[in-house]
Amino acid sequence: MRKLTCFLVFMFSIYLCFAENNNVAADESNVRDLGTALNAVSIPGGAYGKGPNGEDWIYAVAGGSPAVFNVVDAETGKLVDSFSLEGASNSWAVTVDPDGNVYMGTYTNGTLYRYEPGSDHIENLGTPLPGESFIWRLSSDNEGRIYGGTYPSGKVFQYNPETGEFRDYGQMVEGQQYVRSIDIYKDKAYAGVGTNGANLVELDINTGETKEIPLPDKYSEASNVYDISIARNKMFARVTGGVSTILVYDLKTMEVIDEIEDANGLDVSSAGPQNNVYLIRNEQLFSYNLNTLELKATGFTDLFSARGFGWINLGTKEFPGKTLASIAWNGDIRKYNPITGNTEITPGQIEGEPVEIQSLTQGPNGNIFVGGYFSGGLAEYDYTTDQLTEYKGLGQIEGMVAHHDQLYMGIYTGAHLYSYNPDEPYELGVNPVEHFSLKDKEQDRPFAMVSAGDKLAIGTVPDYGKLGGALTIFDPATNNYSFHRNIVENQSVISLAYKDGLVYGGTSVWGGLGIQPTEEEAQLFIWDMESGQKVSEAVPVPGEKAVSALTFDDEGNLWGLTSGVLFKYDTQTNQVVQVKELYSLNWDAVGHLWRGGFLTFDADGYLYGQTHNELFKVDPQTLEKETLVDDASLFAQDAEGNFYFARDHKLYQYQR
Repeated sequence: MRKLTCFLVFMFSIYLCFAENNNVAADESNVRDLGTALNAVSIPGGAYGKGPNGEDWIYAVAGGSPAVFNVVDAETGKLVDSFSLEGASNSWAVTVDPDGNVYMGTYTNGTLYRYEPGSDHIENLGTPLPGESFIWRLSSDNEGRIYGGTYPSGKVFQYNPETGEFRDYGQMVEGQQYVRSIDIYKDKAYAGVGTNGANLVELDINTGETKEIPLPDKYSEASNVYDISIARNKMFARVTGGVSTILVYDLKTMEVIDEIEDANGLDVSSAGPQNNVYLIRNEQLFSYNLNTLELKATGFTDLFSARGFGWINLGTKEFPGKTLASIAWNGDIRKYNPITGNTEITPGQIEGEPVEIQSLTQGPNGNIFVGGYFSGGLAEYDYTTDQLTEYKGLGQIEGMVAHHDQLYMGIYTGAHLYSYNPDEPYELGVNPVEHFSLKDKEQDRPFAMVSAGDKLAIGTVPDYGKLGGALTIFDPATNNYSFHRNIVENQSVISLAYKDGLVYGGTSVWGGLGIQPTEEEAQLFIWDMESGQKVSEAVPVPGEKAVSALTFDDEGNLWGLTSGVLFKYDTQTNQVVQVKELYSLNWDAVGHLWRGGFLTFDADGYLYGQTHNELFKVDPQTLEKETLVDDASLFAQDAEGNFYFARDHKLYQYQR
């Protein structure tokens, strides 16, 4: 075994270049718009109501650029109407008030919208709370006032339709960033809070006073109260984070009277025939009697989670009386009749919306692979035929890398690792195939991946409310992996490079969303693949909070990028020998940074990359920067040397 000792001595007197940038104006004459790479139907939230003539309608927002509000006939699945929500990406928050008006709370613009059934337009009611970018859930009281929970300050607001005014109730729990769920009972709002621990809060909607409702002791390690649904005098609060259990509260006594394990969420229905409510558990629909607390399987399976429930009247022999309806993530309408037990799935005619691009890389065949945000999906651009091919079924791909003849993909949530052989037919579960998940190790987002000899190195960001990312080494030959958390204490691993048996890693001081960093500066670490040990760690650029990209030049020097500061690290002397600020950044204004840049050396000897929404070129001798393209995110290069970047949902090529 090699004995390797490294001393990282950062000698900033050697070469400091915090000079004015001499940017060359970007010329887009060689930029090609390749079009939308991915389309999908993704519905986080839905609600149910009546049309102007008593029709049973489902209201659902489909994520996209922009998000689209859809009105769907619950019986036939036909699209009644749709409206773009300009500025919004999607919505978990849809509710109907007692008069039948529909309210939508969106992200990432944190805006409240209203739709009156039968209207030919959507009303933009504005941003309830400035600075809050996510409205997670909405609920209405009996007087039609609307309540919502927000991120990133963990607040609750009220909208009064009579006055058009918003009321800010403030942060529900000090230090908590998420109000993930909310529902109303009489003059109280109940808010589910996380992610740095799970809290259930009672809010007096008149006085604004709050009171925390203690959870049973065994849920002290839970991270969130993810869902809240109230049916008559029962409250169903789903606790997540190592568990997925619905706590059933008697709202008269505020005692927990039952616990329902293995619940899928997101909602529990309102009460239907025989005082039963319905929920999904272990991907099967169950009835739950509000009087006897009896939980009973219906036999309606393979359902995953529910985007709300509603009661509709189909008036047929097979579906007499009230029928339970629920819309799925993909727009399918699932129906269950409690009298006959009959079930039906009706495809909802909701059009797929363009999916924002989340990740890019060159695959093992030289083509460009594209991962989608939130809705997920994988697309392949064949640069030789100028064709885009879309593949369905994968989740949000945070990072990708080619390793031998496979494309490896790190998928959020739960840090799943998949591999795909592009030379073989695409068949989800066969090709691509899942290898493992790091969910049980509190890892969530696998942004950093690098081919490391015969193995694959993966860097991850931890789960919501957690600090401490990890370096994972995967051996495809054995399908085994070794896991190393807190490779740098309380920091995430967001960039990786490999050379001569050593993995070099860059970190971010931020962990998962919902928790503040404890560390001040990002680190550069070295990991010896043979010994399986960390060799060293140190701060490459003082004051910088993330090292977002790493790459090697032909001489074996390591080049790194923080967010806007470029540095050169001599792997022989273990010194940072050059530093230049390419872009300025006020770190105090940054909420988190997990992926801020990309770097690569080309055959022409120049350094290319992307950061701060620019595609750039740097002369490694003079460190002079040239801007190639403005308004560019992400970065990849095909086998012929052309560059690729994204603008929202569109893929672009920079021809060379």
